[in-house]
Amino acid sequence: MKKNKYFIIIIIIILLSGLWYGIKRTSFFNEVIGFILSPFWESTTYAGSKTRNFFQNYLFLVNLKKENERLKKEILFLKSQLAYYKEREKIYKKLEEFYQFSAEFNYPKIAAKIIYKPMDPFSGIVFIDKGSKDKLLPQMPVLAGVEGRGVALVGQVVEVYRSWSKVILITDPLFSADVKVERTGDRGILVGKAEKYCNLQYLPSTSQIKPGDEILTSGQDALFPSGLLIGKVVSVRRDPVQGMFKSAEVKPIVDLYNLDLVFVLLKLPEIPL
Repeated sequence: MKKNKYFIIIIIIILLSGLWYGIKRTSFFNEVIGFILSPFWESTTYAGSKTRNFFQNYLFLVNLKKENERLKKEILFLKSQLAYYKEREKIYKKLEEFYQFSAEFNYPKIAAKIIYKPMDPFSGIVFIDKGSKDKLLPQMPVLAGVEGRGVALVGQVVEVYRSWSKVILITDPLFSADVKVERTGDRGILVGKAEKYCNLQYLPSTSQIKPGDEILTSGQDALFPSGLLIGKVVSVRRDPVQGMFKSAEVKPIVDLYNLDLVFVLLKLPEIPL
């Protein structure tokens, strides 16, 4: 009886499958299996889609990070290039202005960069990147341009080596120069004192010098050409040691502490010293 029952059920299933196939053109068993497994397939498809999207997004972020790093390096490189060209432009402007103002000094001139400067703001010594191979010799004047004004004396070469030289600035105690007051014509001797100002000594007691007067080289010491800017008077007093003279403090017209480019005048003393 049970066998007949199972047989009838099987016959019915076969008939239904055939009818289903005739209508749907697909297997009834496939539909049943699909119905049973479809939730699993959907979840698997959803998980796969999410995993695929995750890796796609991850790879996108990795590539984006790499691109950002590349762009950062490129920006840093371009910034360094811009800074370099700005510095070169500043140097070229200084060169152009200096040679324009220094045309009256009929001596060869050579530009030099300061390669060493003590941290002490009152130190009167610097090293430059030019030496004997560039025809430098001791006692040659060292100059700097003053924007819109002209050419200033900032020091003197004292030691020369093949590719560099030692320069004393006008604030160094070993420096001295014969100078004059532009307004009155009074002469005196400018000496350094290891401070931010220089001393102007041996002015006539009758001198009418006053604060604000400009000081220039006189050209009468056989060392420096006349007319080079030195600085401005900041104070005047009677010399406490030699009452027949006046003395003054002079502020250099060039910011010696921030000096980075100078010019050496290839001129030797007119009278051997």
